[in-house]
Amino acid sequence: MNNYHDGGEAILEAFRNLDVDYVISSPGSEWPSLWEAMARQKRDGTAGPVYMDCGHEILAVTMASAYTHITGRMQAVILHAGAGLMQGSMAVSAARAMETPMVVMSGESLGYGETEFEPGSQWYRNLSIVGGPQRLLEPVVKWAQQVPAPETLYESVVRAGELAQRNPRGPTYLCVSMETMMHEWLKPDALRKAPPSPKFQPIPDEIDKIAALIAHAECPLISVENAGPDRGAFDALVELAELMSIPVVEGQGAFFANFPKSHDLYMGTNINPFLEETDLALLVESRTPWYPPSNTPKNAEIVAIGINPLKSHMVYQVMNADHYLEGDVAATLRLLTEALRRLGIDATKMSERRARWRAKHEEWCEGLRAAADDSVDRDVITVPLLMKTLRDVMPAETSYVDETIVHSGAIRDHAMWDDSLSFFRAPSGLGQGLGYALGVKLAMPERNVVMTIGDGTFMYNPVVPAIAFADEHELPLLIIVANNAKYAAMQHTHDQFYPAGTSITTNDYYGVNIKGPKYEEAASMVGGYGKLVRNPADLEPALREALKSIQAGKTAILNVNMPDKGALR
Repeated sequence: MNNYHDGGEAILEAFRNLDVDYVISSPGSEWPSLWEAMARQKRDGTAGPVYMDCGHEILAVTMASAYTHITGRMQAVILHAGAGLMQGSMAVSAARAMETPMVVMSGESLGYGETEFEPGSQWYRNLSIVGGPQRLLEPVVKWAQQVPAPETLYESVVRAGELAQRNPRGPTYLCVSMETMMHEWLKPDALRKAPPSPKFQPIPDEIDKIAALIAHAECPLISVENAGPDRGAFDALVELAELMSIPVVEGQGAFFANFPKSHDLYMGTNINPFLEETDLALLVESRTPWYPPSNTPKNAEIVAIGINPLKSHMVYQVMNADHYLEGDVAATLRLLTEALRRLGIDATKMSERRARWRAKHEEWCEGLRAAADDSVDRDVITVPLLMKTLRDVMPAETSYVDETIVHSGAIRDHAMWDDSLSFFRAPSGLGQGLGYALGVKLAMPERNVVMTIGDGTFMYNPVVPAIAFADEHELPLLIIVANNAKYAAMQHTHDQFYPAGTSITTNDYYGVNIKGPKYEEAASMVGGYGKLVRNPADLEPALREALKSIQAGKTAILNVNMPDKGALR
């Protein structure tokens, strides 16, 4: 229709100047102007983002989230009208909760065929939203707006990207009409490159005050939840913990690997045994360190350390912090370490403290080893056996993404990692795991990616679009369906509320049992390896075949019978 540059070029130019790597889209009929701009970019050899189509909005959003978490670079997500926004809204809300910067866009029509521009009758009949599509996403993004004119389109996209990256970080949304996108855009002679979002750190007096508290504490404790996958924060936390011989407990709701599990200061995920004697608690990106929320250490000063410790997306949050150190986590931890070195370290005291926690760490390790040894002799497949076999079969630099529920605690316990990129928990809201795993693979194509997922959760995911996308873009996943033939979390809560109820006494449950299909056969759609695994003896051979499949570029799915109903934490 047009040979001049229009709004699609303005949007793409804004993405270039925001340093977006990927435009990930679940496409809709409002985007021809952007597609035309992408075609010109390819024809002319212009540097710019790669466009990727996927078959579901959840995939688009979660891939962008995972990619950003690993690389630190914000991405763009293009959805369709209001329908696409509603389909993807769970993942957008999760991105906000995880403080993930992202630009989300969708379109609309304003003329409905009554002007010279013909958008298609679907916009009149079905796709319009009273008040505009931005109303749909306002509750789950940090900022939502409509772009009213082509003259403001470019700068609006840049502004949305810069706002998304300011603290608290999170997704922003722009609605652009087709009329605006199809209108001529006169590119300015000079366009600025959007600068990186600035980092900030606590002032020296605040650092010195907290360093003094750490130096004088007899029994300090670190609780960490989401410092990873930032390698700088991961390493800085290790340095601080080692300097002062401080034990580290990971939050049970952690989304990332935060501390090396082989380290003798790693104490697992249960903070309760440490609360009574703790006299100083350092909460490092730890938004929910204890449960119930009032279960705080009674004799401790509490220091919250994070970019944004007080989470506005949470309805209720209790840390009882006495002090806050707000700013870049890696920088803050390094400043604390430097301040402590200036104060001087009691080497004898630190050595004695380290020996104590080394013994506690060994007790923790022994418990895991005992569970793994016991699992070998059982006639069913359990989490300890699964994770032990994965360690035996998979290469060292394998990344794991977990979206189980009743097995998640045990998987986190028995998964072993020593770097910040080895473990990821799928965002909150079941159905996002496969997309998140694809984002991990997109960010780290050299790594093998293993997805552990419950049978119920697997059915919540957009399985067919995910497998098709993985095959098209050569991002194979090893998917392990932990199949206990039920929504075991529902049974756990039912039994908790009605321990002597009719359901438990008659074994008559509702909302629990699953008569699932042959999940493993989904891999055959793309020529991948699939197998039902019932017996422990068959697990290792099946995993080795699955590894061959993903190394050949084909997704593998193992449907693993795991009858244990697990546990909720």
